Amino acid sequence: MAPRELLTATLITALLGISTTATASSASEENYRKRFPAQWLERNGEIRLETVCYNYPGNSYMYRLCREQATQTLQARCSRYRALTDTYTGDTQAHYLRMENKYCTASEHYQPLPEAEKESDVTQ
Repeated sequence: MAPRELLTATLITALLGISTTATASSASEENYRKRFPAQWLERNGEIRLETVCYNYPGNSYMYRLCREQATQTLQARCSRYRALTDTYTGDTQAHYLRMENKYCTASEHYQPLPEAEKESDVTQ
């Protein structure tokens, strides 16, 4: 093989390796998120936002990942229950309306990292 062809083959192999690694990384991150879901506490049918991801130590990497993922979880559930509210009637619709209200309200007010945590990150 000529040096130029060898260089081209090496570059293609390297690029393929990078794209495969990126795909594997995002797939493993998605699996990680599924295994470690966010948990929270509720009071009177409302999500207590300060308790989102209470199942992880406060300053851990897993806690931060969970808090970021919780944004998507709350938005997805809001969308899901909003769609179901339009589909049903009667008691079923009332149930889905309560669920929509719970998740959409939480989604609108939720902040992945509370202000106190953002400030401590800046000082460190």
